[in-house]
Amino acid sequence: MSSGLEDAHSPTWHRWPGEGAVRGGLSVWLCRDAEPDAAAAIAICRDCLSDEELARMTRFRFPALRQQFAIAHGFVRHVLSLFHPQVAPRDWRFDTGAQGKPEVATGLPRVGFNLSHATGLVALAVAYDETGVFSGDPVGVDVEQATRNIGPGIARRYFAPEEVTDLEALPEPEQRDRFFALWSLKESYIKATGYGLSMPLDSFSFAFDAPGCVSFRRHPDRLPPEFATDHFTPVFWQTMLSSPAGERHSLALCTGAGTLQDDAITVFETVPGRAVRRLDPVWDRRPAET
Repeated sequence: MSSGLEDAHSPTWHRWPGEGAVRGGLSVWLCRDAEPDAAAAIAICRDCLSDEELARMTRFRFPALRQQFAIAHGFVRHVLSLFHPQVAPRDWRFDTGAQGKPEVATGLPRVGFNLSHATGLVALAVAYDETGVFSGDPVGVDVEQATRNIGPGIARRYFAPEEVTDLEALPEPEQRDRFFALWSLKESYIKATGYGLSMPLDSFSFAFDAPGCVSFRRHPDRLPPEFATDHFTPVFWQTMLSSPAGERHSLALCTGAGTLQDDAITVFETVPGRAVRRLDPVWDRRPAET
């Protein structure tokens, strides 16, 4: 099984911001928020949060959840400021889009982004073109902790029948990775559309017919008419990430078709506001050729 992020060249950590923002295509920024180095960045992240975000953070009962919230939301602000250094991390403001998807508030530079976090890992995807403006393509990212327990019947309850059939046909040792690959791919799509979990998860499906590829299919007969999903043709990338501590996460990306190749996706691991290194992505699955 691939580690997902190729470390053969021993990428070196650099003091933040390293090489800075990468314009053109899609960039993915990762932070292992449970690591000791990430904990050292809590103050940097917390200091740039808005009053509303600080209030939300304090409502979490457990310290670990407060830490995760502070790092994730401060992380967004610090990364967006790499793309627009004239905006300080604390000065970013956010609105909610028509379907509830967070977006940069009116009056600030347009940057397309999407945030996901699971126990032990935060992922941020940023869409930005070479001219220095938001590319306009939908973007969704999802990360799922692949070592957590899977409740009985979850796949049959939420997945498309085609996906359940393929999943249950696999040898049992392979079913866990397939489950989390499917779950993260589905989440990346509904996040890109902006509909979130209000969209029926069986109204679209993924297949892994060709080695290393993922194909996507809509099922209009299972989709209520209020969901308009034909405004873009999605493409997907997915990989399984491993950590030195033995943690595993499924990472999935979704954006518009025809806008990206694998080499247009750049991946960074960061300690927000402190250190960054560029990694070489090794995708377990990428768009199937048409």
